[in-house]
Amino acid sequence: MPTRPPSARELRPLVDRLLLVPDEHRRFAVDEQGARRLHRIGPELLDELTAAGLPHAGHGPGRLFDGYDLGNTALHLGLASVQRRAVRSWAAALRTASVPGAPPLLVEVKAACPVPGHAGPCPYGVLLSGGRRRVVAGPPADARLTRLTVRPRREWPAFPRPVLELLRALEPVGFFLLPEAVRWDPEFMWRTCMADCGGAAAWLVAEGERRGLGVRFAFGLLVARPYSTPHCWAEFLVDGRWVPADPLLLRAMAAWGGLDAAAHPPAASPGAVFHRLTDRFTKVVSHAGVWAPASLPTELLPCP
Repeated sequence: MPTRPPSARELRPLVDRLLLVPDEHRRFAVDEQGARRLHRIGPELLDELTAAGLPHAGHGPGRLFDGYDLGNTALHLGLASVQRRAVRSWAAALRTASVPGAPPLLVEVKAACPVPGHAGPCPYGVLLSGGRRRVVAGPPADARLTRLTVRPRREWPAFPRPVLELLRALEPVGFFLLPEAVRWDPEFMWRTCMADCGGAAAWLVAEGERRGLGVRFAFGLLVARPYSTPHCWAEFLVDGRWVPADPLLLRAMAAWGGLDAAAHPPAASPGAVFHRLTDRFTKVVSHAGVWAPASLPTELLPCP
């Protein structure tokens, strides 16, 4: 028997949190069909959300909503959205990669031309660990550019006390999908206690440097089936090794992905599912200086 959607009164604390993002950073581009298909938010729930004050453009069935607002709503309400399924796949990948003898994974890098209709083949640049590699591919929308074999690294040194204290400082901050205009702003993060992977990683690096810790920013892939995803995290120098840290991600996977928080606490390293590519935020695929949309289908390889 279907359950009723939460009432506007019940939704108001979540909507009030979302309203901390300034309205000028919203892009009203998702219609009711998209809300249902991508975020599993039906018309009744949309009605209750708008009654609770969720920003939108237009009226009636033609209403348009911001994709970040809908994505965050679906996550925090536990709906079976695209984002929720992604978090569950990340948690499953971490469980698998943490087991002795975990198999390697094959990540295929595919891209679509961001400026279709130009003359000649597409000049792509693919981000690899040693920098960008030029790949010239034809016009198909799913050009196959390269393949990466990623072997999970299960064993990581424990973080020392100063790093643990820094990681615990992020406990009040919750995971939210954020627009580019605020995601890197530490003042916004601490005023709202909202952050995504990039903003949290950048703050950990800046604060770690201020405290005299060996720390660096990392950008690369969170490797999981069926699709890997670009990701940012911080790395701390421990016993001569750079150890990935991402307490925000681990708490998100425990909340929405079914990850056992006792087996994978926020103070542990999720490095088994990370593949580092560079020390700054960028795009995995470029096209003649323009960022290109990419997909990263991922599958297990047989153990050698």
